[in-house]
Amino acid sequence: MNILERGRAFLRSLRELASRSVWDWKHCPRCGSTLTCRWGTYDRHPWFFGGRKTVAVQRHWCHGCRRTYSEGSARLIRGSWYAREVHRCAMDHWQHLGTSLRRTAEVMRSWLGKQERYMLWRPLDAPPAEADQCHLAASTVHRWLDQAGRKAQGSVVGQLEGIGSTGTVGVDGLWARLRGGVQRVVLLVVDSVSGLIWPPVVVEGEESEAPWQQVFERARQAGLKVDQLRGVRKRQSQRVAGLLAASAELGPAPMLCLARVAQPGP
Repeated sequence: MNILERGRAFLRSLRELASRSVWDWKHCPRCGSTLTCRWGTYDRHPWFFGGRKTVAVQRHWCHGCRRTYSEGSARLIRGSWYAREVHRCAMDHWQHLGTSLRRTAEVMRSWLGKQERYMLWRPLDAPPAEADQCHLAASTVHRWLDQAGRKAQGSVVGQLEGIGSTGTVGVDGLWARLRGGVQRVVLLVVDSVSGLIWPPVVVEGEESEAPWQQVFERARQAGLKVDQLRGVRKRQSQRVAGLLAASAELGPAPMLCLARVAQPGP
């Protein structure tokens, strides 16, 4: 499965887990027997966005394999003091906002336990008691990221198979300093919907149409169907628009070039 199919399968598994009925849980997950009975409960105390809560987990006894099993929850992660929403929020906070692990843990503690920076946001609120405070550490967030990274690394092979172009791409150049102090431009073509990055091209400059011709040719060799493009986003897109308009592959099909507003500068 590619990365999109894996994401859909993950979401589907969570929905199926959340929609399981009492009868569904009577089926033993090991042997499939329905000769089961309830076997008491135990309490968990995970942290949610709304604070720490007590969750009762139902246990079952299977007469077939003579073993016990517990009901699962789409909101909880086995063996963790924090709910799934906290895991995903912390990792997204670190990756999307680009903060450090310590600041991510600090913000999550402030939000969950209504402490630390939360008292700066709402100075009139009473501080929580010591027993009600959240103690999420940066090392815990690091462990979550490490586990997610190891799992993602194992699924790299085949993650882009079957993901075609959506017809709308963004192109841009990034100036970089290479070894020896040489400055070059890295040109990229990225699918605006799926985020798929086509092979980059390193050139001396981006002022003419020739470098952009190279990056589109490299993308075409990698599988991009240039003749089926519907839109191209590029800051200062006159050169790219001229290149695409002069391309023989496009034929009579119209090409919409969405130009971003150039930021003022030298």
